[in-house]
Amino acid sequence: MSTINEKVELSTNILIGVAAIALIGFLAQQFLSTTSKTPTQPEQAHPTIGKRVSLPDIDFSTSPKTLVMVLQTTCHFCNESMPFYRRLAEQVKGKGVRLVAVFPTTVDEGVRHLAEWGITQMEVRQADLSVLDSSGTPTLILTNDQGEVVNYWIGKLRPEKEIEVLDQISS
Repeated sequence: MSTINEKVELSTNILIGVAAIALIGFLAQQFLSTTSKTPTQPEQAHPTIGKRVSLPDIDFSTSPKTLVMVLQTTCHFCNESMPFYRRLAEQVKGKGVRLVAVFPTTVDEGVRHLAEWGITQMEVRQADLSVLDSSGTPTLILTNDQGEVVNYWIGKLRPEKEIEVLDQISS
């Protein structure tokens, strides 16, 4: 009787081991198949080089270059970038570069927000971000005198990108 019990116990242990291996294999396959897939993110809207910027009440021909700054009062990256924008506004004075801050909120709110950061020498306009082909803030859009996009920068800029902006608007 003990040999039959031993055989049953051995068979049961083998079946449990096979089931455990199968379960581990199944779980590993499920885990690997979900982590190896790259999630599809919607493509973010951004300005297109050469495309004309359409902003009401802005005549781009009055200046050889215009830097359109797409900002929001509640954007922490915009607020972290305000010292750069203040420096930018000071450096372009008298150089024929037009600075236009565009907010999705009212012009008064935009003017107040910039003034809180010590920026008072900038035009402020109100527009929806989609009009500027922008899905995020801050976005800087450099245009020529025809209002065509020459270059753009999205997000809080690293120091070398800040220098790039300054170089491009000064040249």
